[in-house]
Amino acid sequence: MKANKLSVVTLCALVPFISVPAYAAGDENNLSKLGSFKTTGTQPGERIGQEGKFADNLRNVLQTIKLPDGFKIELFALAPDARHMAIGRNKGTVWVGTKKSKVWAATDRDMDNVADTVEEFSPSVTFDIPNGVCYSADGFLFVVERNRVLMFPAAEFFMESPDTVAVPIVPQGELIPAEEESYNPMKLASVASFV
Repeated sequence: MKANKLSVVTLCALVPFISVPAYAAGDENNLSKLGSFKTTGTQPGERIGQEGKFADNLRNVLQTIKLPDGFKIELFALAPDARHMAIGRNKGTVWVGTKKSKVWAATDRDMDNVADTVEEFSPSVTFDIPNGVCYSADGFLFVVERNRVLMFPAAEFFMESPDTVAVPIVPQGELIPAEEESYNPMKLASVASFV
């Protein structure tokens, strides 16, 4: 691992450490399979509709926001429980971390600055507060959870499959001692930059 990737993980680790139920028993087995390019048998994940009354209401609210000359604001995507975002190299996909148990992939296939689909990313992985998402310049997606850091080296190429290669960079329970995991949301800033 290059030094700049290590610093990315270090910077991403500033996300909140809050408690939810522990990982499912089969998660380590799934990660082992995913790291060996094997399938897990997981079905495709949830897909979020991008139209309807909620989207219309948000668009109406956005029209009331006053911005300086030269700026505009538009609805890109609806992603439940959204917290942090990481933008892919081709700018066609935005990964959205949450304070719950899902990571979303919002994809703008026709590059019109509006997501065409928002789908659950890598549903074969049981995420635990995947709040911190970072995308490196060399194409690796990092997901920092409450007490684990995962790397998805080919996220942009296999995001539509329930089985996406996942490598634990910091295994479950080794980011902070398990007995020090907090149930109280701490709102720490996460900062990540890729040169």
